[in-house]
Amino acid sequence: MPLDAIQRHLQQQFGVYYSEMGVYNWIRRFSQEAVNRVANFHPIVGDTWIADETVLKVGGRNIWFFDVIDEKTRYLLASRLSTSRTIKEAALVMNEAKRRAGKSPQRIITDKLAAYIDGIELVFGAETKHIQSKPFTDVNSTNIIERFHGTLKDRTKIIRGFKNMQTAELLTDAWLVHYNFFKEHETLGNVPPAQKMGIATPFKDWAEVISQAKVAMPVKPKFLSVMRTKPILKRKHPKRKLKGLKQRAYIVASLTTLRK
Repeated sequence: MPLDAIQRHLQQQFGVYYSEMGVYNWIRRFSQEAVNRVANFHPIVGDTWIADETVLKVGGRNIWFFDVIDEKTRYLLASRLSTSRTIKEAALVMNEAKRRAGKSPQRIITDKLAAYIDGIELVFGAETKHIQSKPFTDVNSTNIIERFHGTLKDRTKIIRGFKNMQTAELLTDAWLVHYNFFKEHETLGNVPPAQKMGIATPFKDWAEVISQAKVAMPVKPKFLSVMRTKPILKRKHPKRKLKGLKQRAYIVASLTTLRK
């Protein structure tokens, strides 16, 4: 939903006006709160993962968005923004997925990008079978992650791209939280992936994120010292004599004489 639409909704529903910048600051604040709270969450995922990459607009440039999703639970394990598609970038996103899951997969399906071959080998070793595939196939398809990319791009079209990498990283991480914990999936029985696992989650919706957020309260001073001072009296300054008073009197007298 665009910022101006959120602004109108708040005004219509609650009769209050908030600037677009105020709404945007709320989004940034509670997005960071949600991302921080799921940082150490370990999902129960399957043994087949799917990895892919797509292009997002960041600061007017094309940036690569890597991500890894679990085939069984549809849980998004990791994502990464990068200006290139190198072995290093592929290895970094795989390592993050491994850290979150707490294990290595038995199989991982990717597209034909060559960087995945060495990137997966570096992180998982020979224990994980790497399958190179493509979308729209009956076996070992990457359709699941392609659908997620479509959903993500529908969202980024509304905001017309990200202004910088910092904002892009925060909001894409927040979108992963939304996708994993709040968004209902028809293939999972209309429940989010995290809820389908049957384990305790940090929150159930954005309302809980906001209600549980830490709010910094103003510190009240213990003692209030009052200093007594004498009232400041306004002094009346003497009227200053106009400069050239004698010359002006002479000119006026001269003009009067001429008129006579």
